[in-house]
Amino acid sequence: MALLPMFILLLATGIGLAGATGYLIFGPLAYRHLQDRRQTVGAHAFSPSYLSYLLRGHYLARKDANLNGLATPARVLLICALVGAAAAAVLVALI
Repeated sequence: MALLPMFILLLATGIGLAGATGYLIFGPLAYRHLQDRRQTVGAHAFSPSYLSYLLRGHYLARKDANLNGLATPARVLLICALVGAAAAAVLVALI
């Protein structure tokens, strides 16, 4: 078995896990910040409506610097988790 595909699979898995772990920190913090401002989106920090709210970047329209500081890393890490999981799934299917 070639080492390069296994290395890429390991890299994709690592990116996915790092993104998921980081989102577990920043996602609920950004959601809680919205709750404190009485501007919640979705039922909790892992609801599909809140995840799509973050992915689409609708928090930027609120012009809240503190929210941007929490939601931007949550968005980047959520993208990393999704891309890493998708890449790992494709590589597992190919290998």
